[in-house]
Amino acid sequence: MKRGRPGLAWIPLILGLVSCAASCSGGGEGGDAEAAAASANLVVTANGPVRGVADGDLRTFRGIPYAAPPVGERRWQPPQPHPSWTAVRDAVEFGTPCWQNRIDGFYDRGDIPRSEDCLHLNVWTRSNPGDNAPVMVWIHGGALLIGHGHLDVYDGAALTEQGVVLVSINYRLGALGFFAHEALTEESAHQASGNQGIQDQTAALQWVQANIAAFGGDPDNVTIFGESAGSWSVCYQVATPLAKGLFHRAIGQSGGCFAPHPHLDQAGTTPQSARSAHAVGAELGEVLGTQDLAALRAIPAETLYAKVAQAQWNPGTLVNVDGHTFPAQMSEIFAAGAHNRVPTMIGSNADEGTTLWVDFTEQDADAYRAGVEQAWGGRAETILEAYADDAEISIQRAQQQIRSDVLFAWQMRTWARALAPFPEPAYLYFFSHVPDLGGDYGTGLGAYHAAEIAYAFGNIATTVGGASRTPRPSDVEVSRLLVGYWTNFAKTGDPNGEGLPHWPRYEPAEDAALELAAAPRVIKNLRKAKLDAMDQAFSGRSG
Repeated sequence: MKRGRPGLAWIPLILGLVSCAASCSGGGEGGDAEAAAASANLVVTANGPVRGVADGDLRTFRGIPYAAPPVGERRWQPPQPHPSWTAVRDAVEFGTPCWQNRIDGFYDRGDIPRSEDCLHLNVWTRSNPGDNAPVMVWIHGGALLIGHGHLDVYDGAALTEQGVVLVSINYRLGALGFFAHEALTEESAHQASGNQGIQDQTAALQWVQANIAAFGGDPDNVTIFGESAGSWSVCYQVATPLAKGLFHRAIGQSGGCFAPHPHLDQAGTTPQSARSAHAVGAELGEVLGTQDLAALRAIPAETLYAKVAQAQWNPGTLVNVDGHTFPAQMSEIFAAGAHNRVPTMIGSNADEGTTLWVDFTEQDADAYRAGVEQAWGGRAETILEAYADDAEISIQRAQQQIRSDVLFAWQMRTWARALAPFPEPAYLYFFSHVPDLGGDYGTGLGAYHAAEIAYAFGNIATTVGGASRTPRPSDVEVSRLLVGYWTNFAKTGDPNGEGLPHWPRYEPAEDAALELAAAPRVIKNLRKAKLDAMDQAFSGRSG
C-alpha cells in the first residue's frame, strides 16, 4: 500500500523551527535541552507539522485531525481528507468528543464538551523514526452511542514502556455516525448509506499507515484493539473490505459482530434488526420533523440530539449491510474467508451484566419463564434448562447471565470458531479477576463489563468509571499479565512470552480459553452447555 510521506519542502521549515528553538532559548545547557525537546516534539505528518508534549522520553500528541470536520454538506458523508497546513499545529490538547447524549448509571461521564468537528486521534510514543515499533490502535466502546478516545484509563504511557506506539481515536456516534436514508443512498457513488462511524475508524487506520512511521511506529505491524462497541468495531474492521491491509492483528474485548444485521431495504431476524436501515432512517426523519436531506443537515447537532433523547428513539442495530462497507452479513463474510485474515485475540468477562443490567429485578418463576418464552420462542426450553443453575441462585442473575452470554461470551466463542478453519491463529480468554472499587461497590460487581481495560493499559490506579484506587498485589500481577500478553501479541501475533503462563491457540475440539486472573489457568469447554444452547437458539436466524 502506498503511504503518504512528507515532501522535501517541509525540511527548511523544520530546520528553521529547530534553529529558532535553540537560538531563542538563551543558550547553555538549559537552552540545549529545550531545543532538543522542541525538536523531538515536532513531527511532520502528511498534512503538516504538529507539536506535542514531552515528559522524559515519552512524547504525547493530542487532538490530531485525521479527516475533515464532517459538518455542513459533509454531515453523514464518508470521511473526507483533511486540508493540509503549513504552520506548526499544537497537539497538546485532546480533541472534543463527538456528539452524544449523556447516559445514566455506572458509565456516566458527566457533562462533556461535544462537537461535530471531532475526527481526531492521539499518539503516545517513546520511539523515534526508524525504530519501527509495533503500533496499537485503540477503538473506544460505548454502544456506538457514547464515549471518546481520551478517558484517563485509556492513557497510553504505560503501554509505550513495553516498546509499542499507542494511538486512540474518536469516531462519529449515534444519529450522526450511523444514519442510513434513501436520500443519502441516492447521492452515494456506491448506492450505500449509514456506517459512517465505522468508515471513520477505517480512515483513522489509513492515517496511521500514512503517518505513524514519523512517530517511530511500524505501519506494517499495526494491531487494532477495543472493548464493548470498540470490540464490535474491531470485528467490523476485520469484516470490511475497506480496511484490507490497514492492520495486521486484532484484539476484541467483550463484543463481536455475528448477530444478524439489517440490510438497507431488508430487516434482519432479531428484535434489534427487525427494521431495514432505510426504515430506521425514515423514523429518525420523523423524529426530526423532515425527510429532506438539506433540512436534516441544517439542524444544529445540539437540537438533533435533544430531539433524539426526547423521543427516546431506539435505532436497534446501528450497523447495516449496505453492499459497500459490508457486502454481506458478517457471519457470511467470515464463513467465506473473505474477512481480513489476521491473528486474533478475543474474550469476555465473567460478570458483564452486573453494571449493564442493574434494572433487571427479581421475579417469580412464572414471570421469568414467560419472559424467556417471549424472547426465545420455540427455543425457550433449551435456554431455561441451560440457565437453571443461575435461576436457582436468583432470577436476576439468570437474566443477567443470559443477556451477557448473548452479547459477549457467545459472540466471542463464535468469533473464535469462525476463525478456526484458517491458518491465522485465534486465542480466547475469560477474564475473571474481581477489582475492588471501594466505596459502595467494593468487590460486589465481580469481573464487570470493561473491568479488564485498566489492567490491559497498565493503568490500575484508575477505573473505567473514573475513580481512583489503591492497587492490591493481585491487581499488579493481573496487570503485568495482561500488559505482557497484549503487547507480545502486538509484536508477534502470539501472546506468549517469557514469564507468562502458556496460552494455547484456540481449537474448537478442545474449546479452550485462558482464564485471566492472578493465577491464570486453561479452561476447556468454557460455559459449554450455555453457549451450545445459544448456538441452537440462533441456528435458524440469518440476515
